Amino acid sequence: MRWVAMALLCVSPFIFTAPKGAKVVREWTVRVKNDAQTLRATIVTATVPANFTATSVRVQSADGKTYPAQLINDKGQRQVIWLEPELPANVERLYRVQLTEEPMKAAITLTPEAKWVTVQVDGQLFTRYYFADVPKPFCFPIVGPNGKVLTRGFPVEPREDESRDHPHHKGFWVAYGDVNGVDFWSERHPIVHRTFEAIESGSVMGRLQARNEWRTRDGKTICEEIRELRFYAMPKLRMMDLTLTFIATEGEVTFGDTKEGFVAIRLPDELTLTRGTGHILNATGHRDREAWGKRASWCLYYGTLNGEPVAVAFFDHPKNRSYPTPWHVRDYGLFANGPFGRKDFGLPAEEPVRLGKGERLTLRYRLVFLAHHPTAREVDELWAGFARPPYGVVVP
Repeated sequence: MRWVAMALLCVSPFIFTAPKGAKVVREWTVRVKNDAQTLRATIVTATVPANFTATSVRVQSADGKTYPAQLINDKGQRQVIWLEPELPANVERLYRVQLTEEPMKAAITLTPEAKWVTVQVDGQLFTRYYFADVPKPFCFPIVGPNGKVLTRGFPVEPREDESRDHPHHKGFWVAYGDVNGVDFWSERHPIVHRTFEAIESGSVMGRLQARNEWRTRDGKTICEEIRELRFYAMPKLRMMDLTLTFIATEGEVTFGDTKEGFVAIRLPDELTLTRGTGHILNATGHRDREAWGKRASWCLYYGTLNGEPVAVAFFDHPKNRSYPTPWHVRDYGLFANGPFGRKDFGLPAEEPVRLGKGERLTLRYRLVFLAHHPTAREVDELWAGFARPPYGVVVP
C-alpha cells in the first residue's frame, strides 16, 4: 500500500474546552496518523457508539482549532465526520470529539422544490439538482467558491454570444451512449427520476440520494441506478462526491465500448481552449488536447473567468472497475470520463462490462471547484484525500 491514514478513538491525556453553555453528552479523543503523502480537503471519519441522544457534534484539535463536524448514519453505524484542510505526511494529530445537545447549524442546505433541489452554502447558491420534466437528471448551475458560474448556460439558461452546440450537454450530468445498445447520451432515451431516498442538510455535508430508471422511449426499463451526491464546502473550494450504483433489475446489462459518456460537466466558453483561457492537465502529465483519451487518476481544467482564476478537478476512485479512467475531455469545454470506452480512445480492446440479472456495479467520483490554479502536486494531494481518507475505530 502506498500510504495509510488512520484515526483512533482513545482516552485523552489533555483537556479541551467544551462549548459554552452546551451540555456535553459524550466525548473522546481521535488520534489521526498519516503516512507518506499529504492529504488535502480530506474527510476524516470516526465511528462512535450509537447509544446516545446527542443532536450535534463538535471537533477541536489539540491547538484549539475548532472544525465544523456532523453526525451521520452509514450502514447502521453512527459516525462523526469533519473536513481537514490539510493533513501533512508523516504526522500524528489529536482531536477531541464532543457530542452535545446543541441544535445542529446547517451550513450546506438542501431544499426540495417542484422540479429541482436547491443546494446552498451559507445561504449562497451552489447548484440545483433538476429531476422533473427533464430527459435526465442534472445539476445546474455549478457555482464556485468565488461566485463564478462554472457551467455553460445553454441550453438551460442561454447566455448572449455563447456556443449552442450539443444541446444534451446540460450542466453536470450522468449518461451513456451504449447500455444494451440504447443511446442515453444524446437524450434519445430517458433517464427517469423515480424517487428520493434521502435529502439531508448538514454542518459539513449535504446529501441527496435518488433512485432512477434508465428506460427506452417505449417505457422499457433497462436498469435501475441509485445516485448519491454529497456536497461539501470550504472557504476556497467546493466539492461534490458522486456515487453511482447500477442494478441489473430486468436482466443482463452491458455497457458497450463508446466514448459517448459518462459522468460529465460542460464548462463555460471562457474556460475552454477554443474560445477562452482554458488549459487541461492530467495526472500523467498530458496537457491540453493531448489529455483526451488518456488514462489517469485525475484530470484538471483551469483558466480565468472575468479575469479571476478558476479550476475544476475531476477524480477517479482507485476502487472503480475501470480505474484509471480514460478522459473524454474536449478543448471546447466538455469535461467527462470514459470508463467503458476503449476503441474510440485508441486503447486496447477489453471485454465489455456486463452485469448479470440482480448484479450491481458501484462507481465513485469527486469534483473539486477551486478559485485558484493548483499545482499538479496540490491536485495529487487533493486526489489522495479522496482516494484514501482517514478512518477511525473506537479503542476500548
